[in-house]
Amino acid sequence: MMNFKSVVLTVLAALLFVACSDNGEDAVIARFDESGYQYSPRSISVVVEYLPTMKPSAVRVEVVDRQLNAVDTIELFRDTSSWNGKRFTMESQDLEYPLLRIVTEFPYGEKSKMEFSQYYLLSSKYRSYNISQNIFMALASSRFEHFVKKENYSFADAEDTVMSELSKRFSNTAYKIVTYEFPSYDVGFDDLLLYVICRHEISDSLFYSDFRKLRESYAEKGFVDTTIAITAADAWLSTFENVPTTYSLETVFRSVSRDTAVDLKNMQKEFFSQVYGIKFTTDDSIKIEKKSSAYYGKYFYYDNDGNSIYYAQWRFKNPIEDTLGLCLLKTKSLVTYKGDEYLCESGSNIWRKNVSHDELLKGYYDRCWEFSNNDAIYVRDSLYVCECDESKNCAWSDKYAGKEVPRTDSAAFAKYIAVKAVGQFGKCYTDGYGALKKLDDVYIQCIDSKWLEVDSLTYYIGHCAKDHVKGEYLGIYYGCRDFADYGAGDTVWAEIPWFVYKDDSCTEKKLKKVNSDGKNYFICEKSDGEKDDSNAEYKWRKLDSAEAIPPVINMDTCENVVPYNYLKKIYDDEYYMCEDGKWHSVDKEKLTAPEKAGDICSWALLNTVKRYDGKYYRCTAINMWYAEDVVTSVSYAYRDSLGSCDTLSNVGLHWNEETSALWSCVRSGDKYQWGKIELQEREGVSLPENIELSRFAGGTRVSPLIYTVDIDGTDYRFSAPIASVWYLTGIVEPEE
Repeated sequence: MMNFKSVVLTVLAALLFVACSDNGEDAVIARFDESGYQYSPRSISVVVEYLPTMKPSAVRVEVVDRQLNAVDTIELFRDTSSWNGKRFTMESQDLEYPLLRIVTEFPYGEKSKMEFSQYYLLSSKYRSYNISQNIFMALASSRFEHFVKKENYSFADAEDTVMSELSKRFSNTAYKIVTYEFPSYDVGFDDLLLYVICRHEISDSLFYSDFRKLRESYAEKGFVDTTIAITAADAWLSTFENVPTTYSLETVFRSVSRDTAVDLKNMQKEFFSQVYGIKFTTDDSIKIEKKSSAYYGKYFYYDNDGNSIYYAQWRFKNPIEDTLGLCLLKTKSLVTYKGDEYLCESGSNIWRKNVSHDELLKGYYDRCWEFSNNDAIYVRDSLYVCECDESKNCAWSDKYAGKEVPRTDSAAFAKYIAVKAVGQFGKCYTDGYGALKKLDDVYIQCIDSKWLEVDSLTYYIGHCAKDHVKGEYLGIYYGCRDFADYGAGDTVWAEIPWFVYKDDSCTEKKLKKVNSDGKNYFICEKSDGEKDDSNAEYKWRKLDSAEAIPPVINMDTCENVVPYNYLKKIYDDEYYMCEDGKWHSVDKEKLTAPEKAGDICSWALLNTVKRYDGKYYRCTAINMWYAEDVVTSVSYAYRDSLGSCDTLSNVGLHWNEETSALWSCVRSGDKYQWGKIELQEREGVSLPENIELSRFAGGTRVSPLIYTVDIDGTDYRFSAPIASVWYLTGIVEPEE
C-alpha cells in the first residue's frame, strides 16, 4: 500500500520531449518536470477505499495545471476481477501535467450522484500507480485548492501544509489506506470519524450535503467547526439504544443504524467528550452542558457491576427508568408501579416485570438460614419472617401471608414497616437520625440505620437536636432549644416568626428593610417600648395589605427631606408618592400631564422644562411639575417654533394673541431669549392712536438696531436694541 504523501513537488511546469514518427506525425516519447523526473507516459490503478456499502459507479482522472485547472479528462475502466469491483484502471498513456485530480462517483437515490475528488502528484519512481481514494483526502482537496488558488502557494508548499494539518486533526488516519475489503484489517473509529461528522448513518443525501458543507468550511479554516461537530454528535447519538445482549440480562449502549455493517456502533467516550466538552470520570452521571446541543441537560449514567471497570459503560436511561428509577448492574431493587412488580437484579440492568416467586427470592432476597434468623422480608404484599428451630432448621414463616399486619403485634408491625421501607426506599445507613419518608399513611425515619415509625411533626420538621433547631410545616415556622423566648424547649417545638426562622435579625442598620415569606411581608422597625429581656429594641412587623405596596416592598427610599419629598414611582401603571416619609397611592386624576405620560420629576431633572398638551411644565426641587405662567410659556413656544434667540439674527416683531403683546428676542440678564416688546415714543415723534398694536408686527429689521414696518403706506421706523423697549424714531408719510 502506498502512502498518501507524494514526493515533494517542485514546479508543475512540464518539459515535453517530442520525436517525429515515420508517418510525419508528432509522437510523445516522454515528459519530464523541471527537476528532470519523467512522469509521462504512465498507467494508473485507482482503488476506491470508501465504506463497503458505498459502491462507486465511475472514476475519472482530470489532468490539471499548476492552477489546478483541468486540461484533460480520462475515464477509467472498472476492473471487476479484483477489490469487489472497486478498482479502476488506465493503460499507459501520455499525461500533459504530472498533477491529477481523481474524481470518484457514487450513485444515490434514483437519479442522483455523489462526487469526491482528491489530488495526486506523479513522480519518476513508478511507471504505474496504485492510488487509494478515501474520504480524508477528499476533504483535504478543498484545502489544496484554497492555498493554491487563493494564497498563491505552490502545490508542493500547499501539500506540506495540508498534510501537516490533516495529521494534527485526524492523527495517523489521514496517512493510511483503510482496507475495508479485508476482514483482517482493524478498522477503528478514527477511520470512520468523517462519516460520523457528515451523518452518513442517517442517509446518503444528508451525508453528501454535510460533506460539501464541511469541505467548504474546512477549505477556509483547516479544522472542523464546533457547530458541525455538535450537529453530527447529536445525530449519531440519536441512533443509540440500550440493546439487549444475547446471553445475559444486560443491555449495551450502542448505535443502531445502517453503518453497523462497518462496526460503527460502539460508544465513543473520547468523541463525545471532545465535542460536548465533558469528562467521563467515575462519577455516577455526567450532564451534557452544551446549550447548542439537542441533548443539552441530558445525562450519561455510569453503569458498572461495582467490581470491575471491564464491564462498565456510559449510557442513557431507558424510558422505563424515568418512572422506576435507574437499574444499574450493581443495583438490587424491587419496585411496584401501577399494580405491576419490577425487579432489578444485581448483575443486570434490565427491569424485569412480574417474575416468579422463586426468581424473586433468588434474585432479590437473601436465603433464610441461621445467620438471618428473625430477619423479615415483604414480598408481594405479604410479610415473611425467617424463623429457625433449635436444630437450626430455618424457613420463611407465612403467618401474615396475604394478611394485614396489625399494630397490636408491635414486633411484627415494626418488621413490616422496616422491610416495606427497604423495599420502597432501600436500606438506610446513619448514626443517629437520618432520612424521613412517608410509607403509605405511616411516617418513618432512618434512626441508627433502621427504618422506624415517627409522628407527623417529626416527619415534617425532624427531631429537635443540637444541629437542628428550626423547621417549617404547613406554612408555620417552628423552633426549639434556642428559641425559649417563644416557648420552645429542648425537645419541644414552638411556633416562631418567619424572620426569626430565617436568622434575619432586625437591627438599626436594617431599618425599613422588607422581607417576605412568599405570603406576607415584614418590615424592620424600631420597637415602641424600651428594650428589656423580652422586648428587643428593633423588631420585625408584619405589613397589612394597604402598607404592602410596591415601593415599600422594593424598599424605595422615602424620607421627609429633599430630594425625596413628593417623589413618585410607577409600578404596573399605578402611581405612588413619597409624602411625610411614607409611600402612599396617588389618584391619577390628581397627576399633572407629564406624570400621566409617565414622565416623573426627580432631583436629576431639576429645572427641566417639558411641553405636554400645549403647556410647559418645570421640574421643581420638591419633585413636582409646575405649569409655567403664560408669558414664560409663550417664550418657550416661540423658541420651539421659530428657534432659540442664540441661533437667530435680525428678529422682527411678532404679535401674540394670548398675551396681546408684541414679541421679539431680548436680552434678560445673561440670557438672550424671547420676550415681550414695549413700543415707546421719542420726543417729536408720536405713535398713532388709531392703529392697533398688532399691526406693528411683520415688519423688517433692516439692521441689527433698526426695525421698519409699513402700515397703510406709512413707514414707521424704530430703534431696535436687544432690550425690551423699542423707540419710534421716525415716520415717513407717503408722497402726495
